[in-house]
Amino acid sequence: MNRSFCVAPMMRRTDRHFRYLSGILSKEAILFTEMIHANAINRSNPKKFLDNTGVSNSTVLQIGGSNPEELKKATEISNDFNYSEINLNLGCPSSKVQSGNFGAVLMKDVELVKKCLSEMICVSDKEVSVKIRLGVDDSDIEHYLDFFVDELCKIGIKTFYVHARIALLKGLDPKENRTIPPLNYERVMRLKKDFQDINIIINGGISSFISAKEDFKNLDGIMVGRAVYEFPLRLLEVDKLFYDVNKENKSLLTVIDQMFEYIDNLNSKEKIKARFHMLNLFKGLNNAKKSRFVLVSNQKNEKIRDELKNIILESQNRAA
Repeated sequence: MNRSFCVAPMMRRTDRHFRYLSGILSKEAILFTEMIHANAINRSNPKKFLDNTGVSNSTVLQIGGSNPEELKKATEISNDFNYSEINLNLGCPSSKVQSGNFGAVLMKDVELVKKCLSEMICVSDKEVSVKIRLGVDDSDIEHYLDFFVDELCKIGIKTFYVHARIALLKGLDPKENRTIPPLNYERVMRLKKDFQDINIIINGGISSFISAKEDFKNLDGIMVGRAVYEFPLRLLEVDKLFYDVNKENKSLLTVIDQMFEYIDNLNSKEKIKARFHMLNLFKGLNNAKKSRFVLVSNQKNEKIRDELKNIILESQNRAA
């Protein structure tokens, strides 16, 4: 799997509707699900959480949890769905996640992490990977990080998605943990130098795709979250820039048509969720506010689609 460009897991963002939209814009980008707790998969209808229908891109299922048997069961269930990789979240710093003893707090307990991953590996028919931080609170991001990665390598983990910040578990909320702890890209680069046989994909604060491709050329890929969600049309440049795939860029009109073909097959509740993910398609464009108003209206899908296309055509005619 070519991880040159990955769309990061984001809660309430990277559901299958946004993944479908992402797949329209880029055929090569690696997509992630939201983090899904193992218990949610095991104790309800798995399809509700694991359905990836219509998404053709390689997709990574990210699971949260700290109970080895629960993670094993959830991983085994996931084998029946079209995912390319299973990822254990070891980086989420939220207080709710901490209280459940999973996410970033698990980096403090490497033996438990190894037990969890070993159980997942033994039943998965896909590669099992991890998403980590540089460290947690006052942990040693030099020696302990190397030790932590080395211990996971010993049980067969070969792919690490690394958020280039520490996680501060007390006093900062998840949003602040994405901005206040300073970025330390150099530490990630040195991690790759020390562990040349594993895949290291860097995450955190990446805004310029062109600069990132050059700056992190010695790594195995980059992972971008909000810079993609807030401006999804940027995905149109990914296939050429990162995969050297020449294709004719789709017009926004075509993207709208393809997305509404997908939305037409959803139930009413899911239609609303899918349209919500289209709001940022119009960011920075003429009549963006009007487009967003149309998207959240109660009109029929066909009417919404036609109005959106008319708004775009009117803007193009004025620009000409």
